[in-house]
Amino acid sequence: MSLLYLTFLLVSLVCMGTIDARFKLFLFRRPRVALPVVVAGFVLFVVWDLVAIATDMYAKGESRAMTGIDVAPHLPIEELVFITFLTYITGVIHFGFLRLLDVGLLPRAVAEGQGKR
Repeated sequence: MSLLYLTFLLVSLVCMGTIDARFKLFLFRRPRVALPVVVAGFVLFVVWDLVAIATDMYAKGESRAMTGIDVAPHLPIEELVFITFLTYITGVIHFGFLRLLDVGLLPRAVAEGQGKR
């Protein structure tokens, strides 16, 4: 049993929250909108994982970096933290790019995929 992977996930989640708090991009900008989005993404991916586990399309691998704590068969606790991080970082990146567009640091042509090659 090791807390290595879980610790990295939690540290990454805290760092993402620090960036979000500093620049007020997602949860710290509009928490009543962002929090349901994170919860919806979390539920979607957990259901996705459970369906994959039930249909034998996914099985947990063994790693010395993981805690060995499963919240359901083949669903380690690290997966729940990873899904939370994934949905949170998606919102932070999305609103981060919008902020870059708003302040003019990112040309509209690049954002629309029409950049020069």
